[in-house]
Amino acid sequence: MKFIGITQRLLENTSYYEVREALSVEWGEFFKEHLQGFLPLPLSYVIPFSTYAQSLGGNLGGVILSGGNDLNSLNPNPLSSMRDEYEAQILTHCLRYNLPLLGICRGAQMIAEYFGAKLELLEGHIGNHQVVDISSGEKFEVNSFHNYGIRALGDCLEPLVRAEDRSIEAFKHKHKPIFAMMWHIERAPKMGENILFNQWKIGVESQSKE
Repeated sequence: MKFIGITQRLLENTSYYEVREALSVEWGEFFKEHLQGFLPLPLSYVIPFSTYAQSLGGNLGGVILSGGNDLNSLNPNPLSSMRDEYEAQILTHCLRYNLPLLGICRGAQMIAEYFGAKLELLEGHIGNHQVVDISSGEKFEVNSFHNYGIRALGDCLEPLVRAEDRSIEAFKHKHKPIFAMMWHIERAPKMGENILFNQWKIGVESQSKE
């Protein structure tokens, strides 16, 4: 069986102190429908990503940076810092070894910031809203849940989808199998039926055959 690593939300318990790693069950449903043949592998932040990569070898088809938590640059706190540092490890590994990487919501923000983008406070990005495919002009609806958006990307990234306020909702790396979108494909099954996700999935399937 092949695996796809996926990062988790970090939560601090309020009744007694405990830091927890959590992943929505919607991701399990998404894998059942769109990623048959792969098992989700929730990544623990206390285990170096290199340990997963070395242990799994060719059985690791790709990685998803999931949503949840703010970037530390936007809301400094120990949990965001822990997650940023771990996901930076993943990005470095994926760049070096051409491992397919998909960023969702916070994951997209993390990728954008890693390559030099600056995020800014936006309005109208909570709930369903319309976006447009830059190349085709096609409009479609997505479900976003973020307060910070991307106005401009680093030189190595290419914008693919924009919101009505011209902020960037999806992009890809120009030379590496790295893709990102600001909406939650796991929360609505049809959200997974898009060219961006399919391009990443092709890379995952190719990786697993090597």
